[in-house]
Amino acid sequence: MIKNGRKAVMLGVLALAGASLGCRVAAVEGGSPLQGVVELEETSLGFELGGRLTAVLVNEGDFVETGAVIARIDDELERTARGAREREAEVAQQQVGAIKAGARAEEVRFMMARVSAAKATEDLLKKQLQRQRALLEKGVVALASVDDLDGHLSRASAEREALDHNLKLLRQGARSEDISVAQARAQAAGSALELNDARLVRHELHAPRSGTILDVNFELGEVVPAAAAVVTMADTKQPYVDIFVPQARISAVRMGEPVRVKVDALPGELLGKVEHIARRTEFTPRFLFSERERANLVVRVRIRVEDPKEKLRAGVPAFVRLGARS
Repeated sequence: MIKNGRKAVMLGVLALAGASLGCRVAAVEGGSPLQGVVELEETSLGFELGGRLTAVLVNEGDFVETGAVIARIDDELERTARGAREREAEVAQQQVGAIKAGARAEEVRFMMARVSAAKATEDLLKKQLQRQRALLEKGVVALASVDDLDGHLSRASAEREALDHNLKLLRQGARSEDISVAQARAQAAGSALELNDARLVRHELHAPRSGTILDVNFELGEVVPAAAAVVTMADTKQPYVDIFVPQARISAVRMGEPVRVKVDALPGELLGKVEHIARRTEFTPRFLFSERERANLVVRVRIRVEDPKEKLRAGVPAFVRLGARS
């Protein structure tokens, strides 16, 4: 969009153009043209992430279609990180499958063998304890040896019960809580991978709409900060002109109303329509009209001009005649 400083530079040009062109249009059409400046709807495009510029695929003046790739920044580190995230996601999914599958038949048989061995040890200790107690009653063995054997039996019984419990758990499979935890870990790994993919996409700069490249602000190899304007583009086929309608005439202006636009450099007129009518009044801008007219209250009205052959240039003085028929 043309800056205010640039508009101020047009003061001298507009004063001269208004004196000649305005009178000429008024004499021919019998109307009162309103003065403005041709402007382009400019869009500054930049990366959401910072990085080194590895490709610039457009030049100034190029026309680009919607979605076209304009530039790229280095994504090597991001791709390496993505590989690690992908492997983590795969491992997490495999863990979920393993937990849901439960114990293998070999693990169950191994645990059954351990339970059998523990039960055999327990039975043997029980028999030995019975013999030792019989000998204790006859006074053949000391009480300490009986107590020691009783302790061994208690420990063997506890080990057998623990093994029985483990065997039961193996046969029942994984708990729902364990499965939920494993699934949550897999989802977190998948989300991290999606985030990485989203960051990778942002290493390419795409055109949000069709238009013409006006400026390329960085060169290949330069480090581009996040949100910095890499290129500036605009729709050069549909420029606009802001005119300032006196408040007394604004009630006659309608949205979508056809208008005709005249510039000094072109022999004919271009068609346009009223695109926007401001909700607030303001004083006539300093770069338009005479000092006497600057004190008048006006309403800003935006005119969208149809310029399929791209004849207009930003900054050119324009005069708009309202109420024209196409």
